[in-house]
Amino acid sequence: MKKFLPLIIFAIVFATVLAGQVAFKMVNNIASVEKNPEYDQYEELFLHGSYKSIDGKSVEMTKINAPVVIYNFWASWCIPCLEEMPSMIALKKKFSPDQVQIIAFNTDEDDQLANIQKTMKKIDMKDEFTIVPDKESKLVTQFKISAIPVTIVYHRGKVVHFSNGPMDFNSEEFQEKMKEWVAN
Repeated sequence: MKKFLPLIIFAIVFATVLAGQVAFKMVNNIASVEKNPEYDQYEELFLHGSYKSIDGKSVEMTKINAPVVIYNFWASWCIPCLEEMPSMIALKKKFSPDQVQIIAFNTDEDDQLANIQKTMKKIDMKDEFTIVPDKESKLVTQFKISAIPVTIVYHRGKVVHFSNGPMDFNSEEFQEKMKEWVAN
């Protein structure tokens, strides 16, 4: 046993150092996500956001009083976009318009209004979201989006969540975050 003692001590010290490095990297990764410079740009775009919905209504971000606003970029031809829509609809039904607003930016280029209406009918979407057409991809360019779906969650104008890819809006983790954001 005595001849293995130095090996055991080395293994314990090595494991401790390795665990410390992993923890340090995790903390730095979290910090770097929170300090993402694109978030400043997203927040600036949010602050000055003024859009026209598919029904011709003006949507001005400064006039929305809900503490949580979700931007979702999607298209009718995008399978992952359509797969996440039912969970986004279910999420919206859990909160009042005074708590959560969803702005869904559609990026279809051809037959945009017809494709939006067909998609709404297919997934039984009524008026859960405000749909804003972005046919010429001006918003996609401003937000530097290269692939969809993209979801940006704002809490009182600050980015609190960013997802590049499909989301499950009904996941327990996301639901808990939503409750926290809505309450504060």
